[in-house]
Amino acid sequence: MKEPEPKSHALDAVLNGVRGISRRGFLALGTLAAVGCATSNQRARKLPDPVWEGVAPKPAVCPPVIPNKRGDMAFVLDRAAWTRGLPDRSNLNPMLPVRYITLHHDGMSPFLAKDQASAAARIELIRVSHRGHAWADIGYHFVVDRGGRVWEGRDLKWQGAHVKDHNEGNIGICCLGNFDEQSPSDEQLEAAERIVACLMDKYRVPVSRVRSHQEWQGARTACPGRSLQREFVQMRRNELSRLGVVDEGTARA
Repeated sequence: MKEPEPKSHALDAVLNGVRGISRRGFLALGTLAAVGCATSNQRARKLPDPVWEGVAPKPAVCPPVIPNKRGDMAFVLDRAAWTRGLPDRSNLNPMLPVRYITLHHDGMSPFLAKDQASAAARIELIRVSHRGHAWADIGYHFVVDRGGRVWEGRDLKWQGAHVKDHNEGNIGICCLGNFDEQSPSDEQLEAAERIVACLMDKYRVPVSRVRSHQEWQGARTACPGRSLQREFVQMRRNELSRLGVVDEGTARA
């Protein structure tokens, strides 16, 4: 017998809010969610450098993992916290051994909210748009919001849909916002670094295989946007490089 779905008044409010968007506005935003990350020829104005009020300590290694029913990392919010929508399993491919990690932005309109309900609604909007384009599910495996939360997206046992022709063995992480038009929050950068570092450690992905969407050969995209790309290059050069993760296959060779 099918297990009953968990009840959540907060989730009901989020989903009702998404349903309340007008059809015209919803379709417009949905289209942006599907294609905003994929390609952009528009030149946005130069952004000011982020203003840092203080730098919180950055974890150098993955914190201890407390398995739950799916064996996920303890700090990652369960998928049930933002959607009851199920993937189309008939249209999913098993995830091959993980070899790459790729960072994205959602490429929609600027997003400044830091509360959990707004983030959940944004992620659900992306999922509905991706499903509307005949995708099996939301294309990303993890989503990072501006409040510093990391959310479970597509289950890691399934191949993602986030880099055309390069989804095999590639974990997709999306930061909420459009970083050609805004800058990431400090909490968002901290959380992005945390999940990337944990995945590098868990799957032995060296920093040379941690990329942004625009860095893939043949990718015609501005994703993850100029301001996040700038921060990501610094993160990879400094904190992530210090992790010293070595690809086990390379080490044996």
